[in-house]
Amino acid sequence: MRGPLTALLRRFGASIALVLAGFLGGLGYALFAPTTYTATAFVLVVDDGGGGDQGPAAVSFAQAYGRLAPLPETLAYSSIRLPRGAAGATREHIQASTSPDTPLIRLAGSAGTARDAAAFANAAADALVRYGTSHRTDTGVRVAPMTLASPPAAPSSPNLPLGVAVGTASGILLAGLTAAVRSGRRGRRDAARPAAVPAP
Repeated sequence: MRGPLTALLRRFGASIALVLAGFLGGLGYALFAPTTYTATAFVLVVDDGGGGDQGPAAVSFAQAYGRLAPLPETLAYSSIRLPRGAAGATREHIQASTSPDTPLIRLAGSAGTARDAAAFANAAADALVRYGTSHRTDTGVRVAPMTLASPPAAPSSPNLPLGVAVGTASGILLAGLTAAVRSGRRGRRDAARPAAVPAP
């Protein structure tokens, strides 16, 4: 029994170790990574020039407002106070995403607590509405709130099944690459070895 087991470990030991390391790495991250909550708010850009909320001007300004949303200069328009300790690091807590086809802006707030995550998202939404209102005469569009963020019931990360799956998949990928490299080297050595000449 020991002989076949030793041969198996000698042949696949490195691959097994890589897969096991990936599994343990993913498990460790999922267990010990800091908890993060994510809340989402939406605002809509409406064209005041008669094009409706789907007008080209509304879509273009939605793209521009999406880039402005995480900036401290834009967040200064908000009447909702940001959580303490967020000054100068708003890009880490607020992410804005837009669609190339609709003037809808998604504002995601992330933080260590559910209440702070919702506060970040709602502050960004309120800031965009107020910023858009202050520039409504110049832009010809207005920004309207669509939905406000609520404190999430569960954290968005870490995710135990996902972390373990990603870590294990990474270990399997490394094991496969290692096996492929070893196989290629073995093939080159066999090709370089001189062929045996049969005796006369």
